[in-house]
Amino acid sequence: MRYFVLFILAFLINISYSIDIVAINNFDSNRYLGDWYEIARLPNRFEKNCIAPINANYSVNPDNNMQIVVANKCNTKDNNLDIAIGIANFVESVNVGKLKVTFLPKWLRWLPFGYGDYWILNTDYDNISVVGSPDHKYLWILARTENIDQVRLKQAIEVAKEQGFDTSKLIYPLESIPVN
Repeated sequence: MRYFVLFILAFLINISYSIDIVAINNFDSNRYLGDWYEIARLPNRFEKNCIAPINANYSVNPDNNMQIVVANKCNTKDNNLDIAIGIANFVESVNVGKLKVTFLPKWLRWLPFGYGDYWILNTDYDNISVVGSPDHKYLWILARTENIDQVRLKQAIEVAKEQGFDTSKLIYPLESIPVN
């Protein structure tokens, strides 16, 4: 009985610490298109060799206007340019900032795996965006330019914290002054 009570207590504590993230519901993909620079991110395996500047370009897929073409670019520690081209599909509708992104080769994109969550949690479209995944594993703070003022960066970090992300682990590739 004691173990059952401990199990229930641990389960309830775990539930209280899990925060569901919320994507924006009034998303305007046309205003989101264009270049974004990575200001901060949680560590991830696919960017481990990237150095600044790291940027992404979003454009409408000419073959399917319900998809967004994603072109991620970074310089590597070996002084090479790394480019990854992918496709983002809307999960619910074009007005909800929930997308699934794949960087699989075109001929493998029919597979039911190889897609990652890309949820826009907050954006002003002109300056800064906060993007994450519902499992809290991935988080990016993006800006339209390589330089972002500390006030906007602090606000973006607060958005991420409110959505349950551990911002103490953020990496700042552009050598921005980390904000705590």
